[in-house]
Amino acid sequence: MEYDDNRYNSSRGAHLNLKRAEKAHILVNKIPALVDTLVGKTHAWEKDRGMLFMYDSVPLLSDVCFQYERLEEGSNKKKEILSEITEIMMHRAHLDSSIELIGNLIFGSAVAPSVLKTVRPSGQALVDDWVCLKTVVQAFESHCGSLTQYGMKYMRAFANICNEGVSKDAMEEACGNVCGSYNSAKWSPFIHSYSA
Repeated sequence: MEYDDNRYNSSRGAHLNLKRAEKAHILVNKIPALVDTLVGKTHAWEKDRGMLFMYDSVPLLSDVCFQYERLEEGSNKKKEILSEITEIMMHRAHLDSSIELIGNLIFGSAVAPSVLKTVRPSGQALVDDWVCLKTVVQAFESHCGSLTQYGMKYMRAFANICNEGVSKDAMEEACGNVCGSYNSAKWSPFIHSYSA
């Protein structure tokens, strides 16, 4: 077997390896700044939309959980974070159940799920009467609190309520019956503004 001097010579191409190492060093030094930028932009996106930024069905940033875990037991900050998360999750559960109950009151429990989830054929508008959609959303938010970004997923349900010809008074009555005792002060549309 012949020995190839060009192939196994350690000094050959050393300058290229040095350049690659310098580039790698520069890139590695940039990573913390890139991560900080990514975290900042993701937090801003999540705050604007009121929901987590998901990547492959997993929250991109779970550092809030890590921050929460690292905080001292019983600290005011830990209690504050837990209270805020709990409040948001309770409001989301309230939105989910309220839409379902309002649909049941208006259409009956047998028909409501299919009516609220009906998807119109391609090319057809989401709703026939956009003023009705705005009115229905405002009626809901007046009684049940702001939809927030999370509740935007129910726009199709509200559009279907309008497409079925439900009157404003019927919607107001259903929302009042379902959410009448809900304390929506923090989630008031006057604080968060109306969604429609």
